[in-house]
Amino acid sequence: MRDSILTERQKTVLQCRKMGMTQQQIAEMLQTNKSNISLIEKSALKNVRMAKDVLEFVYSMDAIHVCVLKRGTDINHAPQTLYEAVQPLGIKIQYDIGALVTQIRIAVPEKLRDATVRSDIHIYLNETGILYIG
Repeated sequence: MRDSILTERQKTVLQCRKMGMTQQQIAEMLQTNKSNISLIEKSALKNVRMAKDVLEFVYSMDAIHVCVLKRGTDINHAPQTLYEAVQPLGIKIQYDIGALVTQIRIAVPEKLRDATVRSDIHIYLNETGILYIG
């Protein structure tokens, strides 16, 4: 039985890709072919997306859906949008402007292109002011 959503091979491929290695370089290192590495990477990314969906669901169970950062939004406008959305709720966000932008960039890098939101980002907030971003 696996203790992780990702196999060791998937973890290795994702780590190598993060370091900038090409699929061909990884294939040579792991003594396989580029096609196999492509399949491993695709499967790993699918597993990561599914895990993110589950986490978003779990986090949203104890949080209030505050706002959606719509496609095309400049990420630097996100803090103002968020502060305006939570003001009526009387909950203080536990992050300053810079930390908010950083949290969004870390949580959903695949939904950003440079400073632009490329697919809607849902933001949740619990009663202690902790954000969940999906």
